[in-house]
Amino acid sequence: MSRISFKVTGAQGQGINSVGEMVAKGLKRAGHHVFGYREYNSVIKGGHSSYQLDICDCHIESSETKVDMLVCLNYIGLKRDLGSIKKDGVLLHLIPDWKFSAEDQKLLDDNNVNVLYLPMEKILKEHGSRPIVGNMCVTAVVWGLLGRNYDTLKDMAAEQFAHKGEKVIKLNHDFIDEGKKFKEESASEVVIDVPAADSSRTDDLLVTGSEAMGMGMVHAGCRMYCGYPMTPSSPLLKYIADNQNETKMVVKQAEDEITAMQMVSGAMWMGTRAATATSGGGYDLMSETLSLNGIIENPSVMVLAMRQGPSTGLPTWSGQGDMLLSIFGSHGEYPRLVMSVSDAQDSFDLMPEAFNYAEEYQLPVTILTDKHIAEGLYMQPQYDLKKAKIRRGNLVTDQKELDKLVSADRYNPSAKDGVSPRWLPGSKAVTYCAQGDEHDGEGNVEEGGENAVQQMDKRMKKVEAMKAALPDPELFGDENAETLIVSWGSNKGCILDAIKNQKGIAYLHYSYLWPLKTEKLEALAAKAKKTIFVEASYQGHLAKLIKMETGLSFDHQILKYDGRPFFFDELLPQLVS
Repeated sequence: MSRISFKVTGAQGQGINSVGEMVAKGLKRAGHHVFGYREYNSVIKGGHSSYQLDICDCHIESSETKVDMLVCLNYIGLKRDLGSIKKDGVLLHLIPDWKFSAEDQKLLDDNNVNVLYLPMEKILKEHGSRPIVGNMCVTAVVWGLLGRNYDTLKDMAAEQFAHKGEKVIKLNHDFIDEGKKFKEESASEVVIDVPAADSSRTDDLLVTGSEAMGMGMVHAGCRMYCGYPMTPSSPLLKYIADNQNETKMVVKQAEDEITAMQMVSGAMWMGTRAATATSGGGYDLMSETLSLNGIIENPSVMVLAMRQGPSTGLPTWSGQGDMLLSIFGSHGEYPRLVMSVSDAQDSFDLMPEAFNYAEEYQLPVTILTDKHIAEGLYMQPQYDLKKAKIRRGNLVTDQKELDKLVSADRYNPSAKDGVSPRWLPGSKAVTYCAQGDEHDGEGNVEEGGENAVQQMDKRMKKVEAMKAALPDPELFGDENAETLIVSWGSNKGCILDAIKNQKGIAYLHYSYLWPLKTEKLEALAAKAKKTIFVEASYQGHLAKLIKMETGLSFDHQILKYDGRPFFFDELLPQLVS
């Protein structure tokens, strides 16, 4: 595996993402494998933020802690990130008359770093342009340092600004020329070798996890989305809202999370596929409605986008500390399904399954994602739009079958696998009651002990039926490997990148977290000489769940809870040591 990376740093509002995304787009078109990673603080403007792009000769979904090129749009990056530059790397900065401390200068000298100063203030003044336009010049310098063709960059700029007219296109072309001029005059000998391209991947998509999830919702037949902005779920709301004219989806920004969840529940009750998304604090507010859906056996779909807590915690950073909350949060006992996406592929693929299982088993489904997935930029093969099949379970729509129903069918305790017939309001059929009290078969309030046991048993029968239908965790590598790694969620990409060329190591990945299937895990763990668990949390939630369900403990746990994802060069030595 051959890989390089570069990072653009600056203040929020300086447009650093545009530099990274433009370079990613151009490299992807040439067939280079890329992965983009953002860091930013919880302020609208100011603060320190960065965009890192990793480039490889094979598919990657991880970042490194060290970079081959560091681009600093302000002085903060010069103070904070110098230590991240690899030996023989490049530092490009825009700070006039900057004097490095003796310690920093020694660090640069020891690592033989090429230091380049781009006089952006002078260039902007000559063109009479706003600072944001200067990012195209920065992009051009980076483009040149990577040995790319400037005509390609100009073509992309023309595409990006076509809607703004020829004047804006020409302005950006002028700044590309300024970047080219700087590269040729000040850094003609400096070139970073880009790993080999893969011509079979030039038609891939470049998507974030949130965009992939939004596409998956549309593909699943979701017709309504209700949400309240809360990082890192907000990009999903934005993507769906931006595309509502094309998708014809009803999009509502509710006044709070409680309303959003109840709108979704009402829509699903009426037979319309609907979804919402939130983060930890919003989940707490939605949990009462989840419990309501549990007792009235109403399907619902909710995305829980995790960040580092507790409380507000690190709102723009990542974590996996809400897994057990998603399984045991909300009051009372009721069947539920908890799934987790890991990248742009299953952010798309698992959305139809979430809706299918919600309707088949008439219960709440929670899909876990996190900030790293939600805002990571993935190089993704075109999606298979024929793959998903919509399954609506025991939904009665045929009039002949509706005529046979009696009210007590709705919550009949003897229903097979606990899944009783469901028919929609407005159907020409008998009626039944749906409310949050314990009830009899017709949905009427009934507080008798025998009935309570029957109804609880009915609902909980769904758990074993659903568990039998769920896919097993996915194994990557040899089933007889000496070392077995177990994890879930966004850790998958970094783990697979780390073990790509390692022998004797296998990875078992969990996408379905509850009900938990353990037979495959137990069989593999029994054969392995060493078991390793990886999670971005303090407690190791999935490991606790596995021990609770099986008694199995791991030989070694790798836990991280600083809000950052696992990095390739950080995780690799821990897995192979």
